[in-house]
Amino acid sequence: MLMPMLGSSESLLNADNKKIYYEGMPMHKGARLRRHGDMFERTAGGFYKSHGRIDDTMNLGGIKTSSVEIERVCNKASEHIIETAAVAVPPDGGGPDQLVVFVVLSDSAGPQLTVEYLKMAFTQALQTGLNPYFKVGLVMVVAEFPRTATNKVLRRVLKSQAMNAQKLRSKL
Repeated sequence: MLMPMLGSSESLLNADNKKIYYEGMPMHKGARLRRHGDMFERTAGGFYKSHGRIDDTMNLGGIKTSSVEIERVCNKASEHIIETAAVAVPPDGGGPDQLVVFVVLSDSAGPQLTVEYLKMAFTQALQTGLNPYFKVGLVMVVAEFPRTATNKVLRRVLKSQAMNAQKLRSKL
């Protein structure tokens, strides 16, 4: 067993470390691989795309869910969707977080894909494919997502943009 990094732990407090991180994982060169919280997708060309943390959770009306689960469902709402990113933002006046879905559309997307249509399509897809209580509060169409050097979506930047858009909407 390798020595842990400075500041890292070798086990979980109040949980079974072996079960959570190692159970069911494959072997590689005689060692059991460790589970981690990142999701990778193998693309058609044999490359890998990092989706970032799959344990990046949000609380929508008391229901805890992962942004990746929401995005997986929303990506299938139209063939003109290239990619989506989901964030939860607190409303100005307080209350439960609202779901904001950012979307990058293909060049072939027509004028019928308005933000209102996408909001309805995403809500319907989420209620059918994930949870009947989920509702999209806002859809924001962007040309591309802000990303890290390793191509992970910068959700904190998107969340800040959504909060600014929400403040602007409440002033109108």
